[in-house]
Amino acid sequence: MYQPIVLSLLILRASAGVIHSPRANEPIPLPAPASAYIKNPPTPFGKVQPGVPAGPLGGLNTSFTPANIPDAKPFEDAAFKAAATCSGPVTSNPATFWMDQMDHTGNARGYAPFLANYFTFPTYRNVLSYGAKNDGSGDSSSAIQNALNDDGRGGNRWSSGVVTAMPAHVFIPGGTYILGSQLDLRLGTIIMGDPQNPPILKAAPGFSGNILIKGYDASSSNGPPETSFMTALKNVIIDTNNLDKAKSIVALQWGVAQGCAIGNVNINMPSDSTGHIGMNLAAGSTIAVTDMKITGGVIGIQNSNQQVNFKNIYFSKCRTAYGATGGFTSLLQNVVFDTCGLGIDITQGNAGNVVLLDSTSTNSGPAVKFYETGTTGLRNDQVVIQNLKHDGNNPIAINSNGATKLAAASSIDTWVWGNSIPGVFVNGQSYTTTRSAALLDSSGKYFTKSAPTYAGYALDQFINVKSVTGFPVKGDGATDDSASLNAILAQAAANCKIAYFPYGVYVVKSTLFVPAGSRIVGEAWAVISGAGSTFKDVNNPQPIVKIGNAGDVGIAQITDMRFTVAEPLPGAIIVQVNMAGTSPGDVGIWDTQVTIGGTADTTIHSTCNNQDTASCMGAFLGVHLTTSSSAYLQNIWVWTADHNLDGGPLQIISTGRGILVESTKATWLVGTGAEHNWLYNYNFNAAKNVFAGLLQTESPYNQGNGAVKLAPAPWTAVSKYGDPDYSWCGGGDGRCRTSLGQNVNGGSNIFLYNTASWAFFDGPWDGNYQTQCNGNCQTNMLRVTNNPTSLYWYGIGTKSADTMVLDGKTNPQTVNNPGGWGGNIAAYRSFV
Repeated sequence: MYQPIVLSLLILRASAGVIHSPRANEPIPLPAPASAYIKNPPTPFGKVQPGVPAGPLGGLNTSFTPANIPDAKPFEDAAFKAAATCSGPVTSNPATFWMDQMDHTGNARGYAPFLANYFTFPTYRNVLSYGAKNDGSGDSSSAIQNALNDDGRGGNRWSSGVVTAMPAHVFIPGGTYILGSQLDLRLGTIIMGDPQNPPILKAAPGFSGNILIKGYDASSSNGPPETSFMTALKNVIIDTNNLDKAKSIVALQWGVAQGCAIGNVNINMPSDSTGHIGMNLAAGSTIAVTDMKITGGVIGIQNSNQQVNFKNIYFSKCRTAYGATGGFTSLLQNVVFDTCGLGIDITQGNAGNVVLLDSTSTNSGPAVKFYETGTTGLRNDQVVIQNLKHDGNNPIAINSNGATKLAAASSIDTWVWGNSIPGVFVNGQSYTTTRSAALLDSSGKYFTKSAPTYAGYALDQFINVKSVTGFPVKGDGATDDSASLNAILAQAAANCKIAYFPYGVYVVKSTLFVPAGSRIVGEAWAVISGAGSTFKDVNNPQPIVKIGNAGDVGIAQITDMRFTVAEPLPGAIIVQVNMAGTSPGDVGIWDTQVTIGGTADTTIHSTCNNQDTASCMGAFLGVHLTTSSSAYLQNIWVWTADHNLDGGPLQIISTGRGILVESTKATWLVGTGAEHNWLYNYNFNAAKNVFAGLLQTESPYNQGNGAVKLAPAPWTAVSKYGDPDYSWCGGGDGRCRTSLGQNVNGGSNIFLYNTASWAFFDGPWDGNYQTQCNGNCQTNMLRVTNNPTSLYWYGIGTKSADTMVLDGKTNPQTVNNPGGWGGNIAAYRSFV
């Protein structure tokens, strides 16, 4: 049976070292010296200007008019109502990965409909078709680069600068590919190896550069790393062992933004290296790095990204596993330090706060080394250690001088160094965090689940939604595909098949229902786009994508998709989850975006530029996890656009709400973000049994002092949805009537880790990223109300707000808790 490559825990023979664990069979390497760190550019203090896409050859298709799309006539679906007699797709041992066997040339292929007068753009490409060699011979750099760059008509994709209009899904079959020069990844691209036989991308012996694979697309019309959106790398092995261990080399540079994904990636480097770094997050604003194994090297991961959840990372034989040279809040969740000289080093720059959660340190040096800040000036390098398993006599936490701050122990419940609310700055305080059993796996850790790869399934276990006889599906952005797709998804679930969406823009003018038994996977982030009158009634909001009904139990899993609106739809709930699974993770969404505006496939990108946001109420709600749901969401980004990813005018949009969690069963949010939504970005409304690891938000750019509309206007607060009504603010107080990053309204057993809530602008939005707030932008960033119980909140970072958490009890202020990007709290325990 297939096992993901990152779960292999085989340990190579150790090289020589000088620190020894009393129970170790292998020597522990020395930690990385300070000289090993790359000097990354400083994390910008404010917001950086995005690039301006040059646009594709021939321009974009601008003929799209949602009002002219006829409604599809529903099919009689009685044939699909019989209960399924199968228990799930049938696994086997196929010789070839299913996606590469799909029809990528005929009518069932992926199609990019928003390229003007160009109908054969290749959304899917196999690197072997471009001349790459997978037998370990030659140099495949140029061939793979051509596969990434190709626009299908003799030019290249990267010079256009567009993100979604020219998408690509690049497949790398198994084998060994020699890279003689740097490989540059591209925007709007999923690079996927064969998970059944992961390809090895190996540096040639004569490789002369200092980066093997660069995730940040540095093309001329792209912006800085903080706006380098939608690049994914999956199912590959990166190897630098051909190079001298003293050579300064980064295996993977990953200075990227939201909407990007990495998973099931191994990085192999020589042991006892003095120059090899596995992964360097050089600036950027990505939210999730998941499911990796990093072996050897002087540093496993170097990070100066704004905020990120590093989930399920296995570090083996790294001199230093993780080193921060910047960043404001970082979560290391379920990581392993195995025979590493040092686990976490945050003495190389101002790291805000770092949380080490549900992790293991075995046969290693100290788990954490930090700079010991006091209560004067900025209080950076704050540390939370929770549920750590540790062996040996080496201390768990030391300061920059090597003095022990937390001595060796076999396990740690919760240990905090930093600002603690209620109370004061604590210098190594132990706490108890009482977790909800509904959120835990059998080992007592918070449950996690890797994104499905569907390795081990043959082609006959899939349904291509564009090739089902009798149910025509276009994905052309100009046809209502809802009737056919609803019939096909019902059929797929009833027959235990996996629904594959080739790239396309699938317009739905009525709700797309995802029944229990569904498994959905997209090519290059295939798009479901709501349109029409069904979704325009603000007083009767309807879901565009509805996952199960209340009371349904079963499987519904979605990977690599994008959900959006084709036009302003003030009555649209873009994704609504109602069902639960038999087991945790049965209902899940991975590596998926919810976007409102900013892309070529919606009229919003060309029409919404009025300062009065009543003229562009983009959607009622981004994601709704209802009271009957139990869902696992990983690497999900809900984005109301502040600029155009595919080129176009200023974007001024009001989306009512970001992510609403009302579930009481069990909910997991792992590496998620919600930006620029009007009333709130996250609302935990009477929710119970919630885990959230990394919640990233930005306030809308056109609120605050001088704004044309003050929250809740242009929306009306609806008590049915637990909306904050801003009644605690003065009527004309724009700084107070600004979106909440997170709103916790009652509830119980809520466990929040690593909040990253930022504000940059106020007043009318003119697209000038250089003119930011004069002082703080808003009065309150986060809010707690109606006395929740067992609310544990660790690692809070805020920017440009007076009050970090408005709670009516402690109301911690930024001025009293300085650090990171403004305000910095290690532990908030006012409602435990």
